[in-house]
Amino acid sequence: MKSFATRCLPVVALSLLLAACQTARQTAEVPDAALVSSFQELGDDLSAGKLTEAEVQLKTLQDTAAGDARLEHYQRQLADAWLQRSQDALQQGDLDGATRALSHARSLMPKAPALTTGLDGAIDKARQLNPQGTAAEPGPQS
Repeated sequence: MKSFATRCLPVVALSLLLAACQTARQTAEVPDAALVSSFQELGDDLSAGKLTEAEVQLKTLQDTAAGDARLEHYQRQLADAWLQRSQDALQQGDLDGATRALSHARSLMPKAPALTTGLDGAIDKARQLNPQGTAAEPGPQS
């Protein structure tokens, strides 16, 4: 007569084999239409130069789509746009506008001070030349 273990071994082996062959259904994560629309709106706002609206949209997306890889890309683009706006304002002699735009860029990328160091120095220098906040004439840029 066969022992209990040798009679159950084929049943256990077959059960393990069947369990190993079964795979859980993997569903591809379909992007939510609202999320896709929100990222499109953010890109449109950036392209149109609507930086304040883009910043609001980015903050909303950071709350609703935390961890999405696209957020960092758009955050960097927005910081670059604010930095460009600061440079433009400085060239036009608008020191207050340059400072505000630079502040926005810094708030978006606080761990990247190298982005704003040169511009910050130029704003400080312009303020020393004209403490009222607006330069009489923008100087040549190098």
